[in-house]
Amino acid sequence: MSGEQEQAGGAGSRVDNRLTGGTVHGHVVQAGRADITLRMSDPAAPAPVAVTVAPPLGLRDPDRPLRGREETLERLEAELTADPGAEGRLLALCGMGGCGKTAIALEVAARRSAAGCRVWWVEARNGPALEAALRAVAHQAGATQEELERGDTADLLWSRLARLDTPWLLVVDNADDPALLDGPGTLSAGTGWIRPATGPGAVLVTTRDSTRATWGQVARLHLLRPLTGGRLEAAARILRDHAPASAGTPDQAHALAARLGGLPLALRLAGTYLDQANRTPPPFRAPATPTTYTGYLRAWEDGLDRLEPGHALARTWAMSVALLEQRGHGHARALLELLAAFADADLPYTHLLTPDRLTGAGPLAALDGPAIWQHLTALAGLGLVELLEPVPGTPAVLRMHPLVRDASRTPGTVPVANGIVTAAALADGLKDGMDSEVTAALRSLAPHILDAFEQADLAGLDEPALLELTLAVNVAGRQLLTDGLHARARAVLGAVRAVECEYVEPAHPYTFITRHNLALVLRDQGELAQAREELEAVLAVETERLGADHPDTQITRRSLDGVLRLLEGH
Repeated sequence: MSGEQEQAGGAGSRVDNRLTGGTVHGHVVQAGRADITLRMSDPAAPAPVAVTVAPPLGLRDPDRPLRGREETLERLEAELTADPGAEGRLLALCGMGGCGKTAIALEVAARRSAAGCRVWWVEARNGPALEAALRAVAHQAGATQEELERGDTADLLWSRLARLDTPWLLVVDNADDPALLDGPGTLSAGTGWIRPATGPGAVLVTTRDSTRATWGQVARLHLLRPLTGGRLEAAARILRDHAPASAGTPDQAHALAARLGGLPLALRLAGTYLDQANRTPPPFRAPATPTTYTGYLRAWEDGLDRLEPGHALARTWAMSVALLEQRGHGHARALLELLAAFADADLPYTHLLTPDRLTGAGPLAALDGPAIWQHLTALAGLGLVELLEPVPGTPAVLRMHPLVRDASRTPGTVPVANGIVTAAALADGLKDGMDSEVTAALRSLAPHILDAFEQADLAGLDEPALLELTLAVNVAGRQLLTDGLHARARAVLGAVRAVECEYVEPAHPYTFITRHNLALVLRDQGELAQAREELEAVLAVETERLGADHPDTQITRRSLDGVLRLLEGH
């Protein structure tokens, strides 16, 4: 990764706060297309969660080093190796999106790893992924599975980290919604998921939020700005790192870098554009395709009046899309706009962007599998998205920078994306059981399901669509519970119940799926009396409507028997 690269970050929802996080376990109902396992069964123990907290060092590109960030790196290195004192060590690297925070954190991680320091890397773009990753860190720091199931995971994590006697670094990337770091406590008070590290440890967070009230008095804030003023030469070098020598002189690169405001992400996109444009043989270029710094600057200023004045990234993005369209990727803009409509989380594109999923996606419905792949790789080739190499046991995912997402997002694509997510959740896999492949797919789909639920205009959905959406959210709830995220599972299922109470007939069979699942979350949280009351109510209706021998009734009976046994043991 070069100096201007930065991973996607920032959570955000434009709608009400129906959800605070999201997960669910097994039973069969008819969902129109297939039998979908949605009701929680009663497993003896949750399945192990497959996550990685290793730093993504493979994203560093030695041929494109960091530019203009030497002073920042020196300061961070000094603070990370200094005596933390009694207050501990928590560093927050703050700045606008696209200015290279993740690239700096990755360079720090590489240097600390080379020095023998143990490094963990945690993504903080959504609550479930953050919590699952921090549980993995706690486990690697010595916590047992039994300890992790007690419900005090945040305290356990920091207790275990405090016992380590060798240097370690915890990087928390893309913490653009610091509320996710509160966990059971408060970030600013030092009782949240993220706290100042004592002893030989340190914590480095990347975030757009630089307010002291958010991070508390102990955190050391490092503000990162675009490469302007005396650092414009470094900005020009970023352009030259990505563009071919034929693009022009250093002075011309300097002029373009100044016009782009020294924003590293915009510089990378512009340089990559020029590289790709120059690789196209002249007979196959559109007449107006710029291939030099000067030509790019002229086109950037003169040809994009419809875009917000001064918005460097939006203009740069539009030029890159135009180049793809000139190259014959006529659906690049539509695909990018659809990608921007999904949640700000890694996107399992092999589950969501298949031809059968895109049948209702307007012009994209005309694309077959090879054409979809060609468009995806073309977008990645110009740096508009990243296609990440799949980690063993997890699906292939796509990542989009939040600024590219903001520039690409259009209201009309949101319902289309929500429909695709719902269809994937109900078709991809719960009917075949909870094997590791299905679990990995559900884990990757969960944040997108929850985002679809938050963004949906529930009042505007007809009953079949609303019921499918609530079933899909039960799928996400299932995965949260499987991952041991009981509080988030409860919040999600509680939100579904509130929607069902408002929009669905009280005795509809699907409502009992949610009630059953919610009862089992209550059970796992130790609220046995409430769990028994809910299961008894579900059992009474199912016995009356379905009969005592119906599979649904029997599953509810087994769950209730388990809760009664637990109550007897108290």
